[in-house]
Amino acid sequence: MKVESRIAILTKSNSIYVLCVFRGNFLEKIFLDYKEENIIAKIQSSTIINEIRYSNIGIGEYYNERKMEEMCEIIANKVSEKLNSDKVNF
Repeated sequence: MKVESRIAILTKSNSIYVLCVFRGNFLEKIFLDYKEENIIAKIQSSTIINEIRYSNIGIGEYYNERKMEEMCEIIANKVSEKLNSDKVNF
């Protein structure tokens, strides 16, 4: 994998979906929504979609490493915690 490739990882924590876009090892952009289809639509309408080389959502090549997925899961859990999304029913 190229060091500076953009990687898009989708994960869910409680009731919130989080899509993290990494450039190298750094979080570059984050998309949040309560519905998976909305978050996919957001990334597809974003200009960054053409720069994503790897993902777990069918954009570019399939990303099959755990490192970025684990980082995105940690971010999703922290965001969910701050938003108290586990106490909200959607």
